[in-house]
Amino acid sequence: MIDDKEMLILSFVLSQCGTSYKVIDIDDFESFFRKKYPKKKLNVIQMLEHLDSLGYIDIKFSDESKCCLCATKNAQNLFEEKKNSKKTTKKIKIEVIIFAFFVFLFAFIGAFLGTLFYRFLV
Repeated sequence: MIDDKEMLILSFVLSQCGTSYKVIDIDDFESFFRKKYPKKKLNVIQMLEHLDSLGYIDIKFSDESKCCLCATKNAQNLFEEKKNSKKTTKKIKIEVIIFAFFVFLFAFIGAFLGTLFYRFLV
């Protein structure tokens, strides 16, 4: 399973490389990571190896300062699914709010009409 830090690294790989191989400095990963998490330590090599073992990136070579890698189709699919699930969640929230509004409206109208008929009949 991927945590937020690895997801951030994967998004950086996708933005820099796409599906073609590219050599990236480890310092670039760390500077990108520090924008979001300024106080946290990062072990880039270990995170990249974990993403490689999960099949989200493919590493041709890596050393302490550079690595040649690319993102796989699995990484692209992961971000597309995440984007689609956010859209679906937003749509469901809007539908629930509209449903609650109409339930309140019809309950109010029903109570009003019930009170009105009661006053005329009694």
